[in-house]
Amino acid sequence: MQCRLILIRHGESILGSEGRLAGNIDTPLTPQGRLQIRRLSRKFKGSRVQHIYSSDLSRCRSTAEILAEGKPVSFTRRLRELNFGAWEGCTHGQLLRRDPSRYRKWIADPRSAAPPRGETLAQLAARVRSFARTVIRCHPEETVALVTHAGPIRVLLARRLQDFWSIDVPLGSMHRLVLPEVAP
Repeated sequence: MQCRLILIRHGESILGSEGRLAGNIDTPLTPQGRLQIRRLSRKFKGSRVQHIYSSDLSRCRSTAEILAEGKPVSFTRRLRELNFGAWEGCTHGQLLRRDPSRYRKWIADPRSAAPPRGETLAQLAARVRSFARTVIRCHPEETVALVTHAGPIRVLLARRLQDFWSIDVPLGSMHRLVLPEVAP
C-alpha cells in the first residue's frame, strides 16, 4: 500500500477575485470562496483523510478548517504559494507596464527567473517536494490532505517543471495522488 495525497486548492480569495498575485499576502476567502469549499466538503468527506496539513495563510487555513470539521490541522509555511516578492498584490497588466522586461523573462522561464525579492519556480518546487517527501515518509500507508495553493499543487502534479503552466488547478478543487515518493 502507498501513501495517498489529496491536494486541495483554497477557494476564491479577495486578492484573487481582483486578478492580483496574492503569493504570500494573507488575503481571506470571499463569500464565494467559502461556498466553493462547502461544496467541496461533500466530496472530501468520502476521502477518509487521516491527516491534514495546510499552508498557514488564511485562505488555506479557512479552507482546511471548513473541510476538517473539528479534526486537527497542522499549519506550515512550506505549503505557501510562490513568493512573488515585490510583485505581490499586482495585476498582470500592472506588471507589464511597470517592469515589462523582467516580467516577460519570468513568464518565459519561471524556473530560473524570479520576481524582485521573490523565489523561482525551482525554489518553490524544492520547498514543496521536500515537504511532500517528509509527509510520505511519516504517513506511508495513509491518506493525507495538503490544503494549499495552485503553485504547490502544479509542482506536485507536474512530471517536469516545464509542464507547470499547463496544469489546470481551479479554485476549490481536489486532486488525488497515489505514490511511493515525490519527484526530486
